Amino acid sequence: MKTMKFECEDSYEAEKLASLMSVQKDGTVWISGIGAIVRSELVIQLRDRSSHAVVLKDSATAERLRQLIHDVVKDKVKIRSAENLGATATINLV
Repeated sequence: MKTMKFECEDSYEAEKLASLMSVQKDGTVWISGIGAIVRSELVIQLRDRSSHAVVLKDSATAERLRQLIHDVVKDKVKIRSAENLGATATINLV
């Protein structure tokens, strides 16, 4: 199992990211893609067509998250769980 950590602007942003990346009962995630990335802010699109912005620590962290979401959407990796502790969101991959 691989673990990726993403430092966010604050604990609220980390909690939001962990929630957006959480695994549903059927084993899927609600993420459908990336709407935009502006410096350290990433707009995540969900299957219900809603969009949610997450502010990360810096642009490099935002780019790492963009790549992870791309890989999840393309089924290259699967998320096992997501959690947050303080301003850090931890994503566990299968």
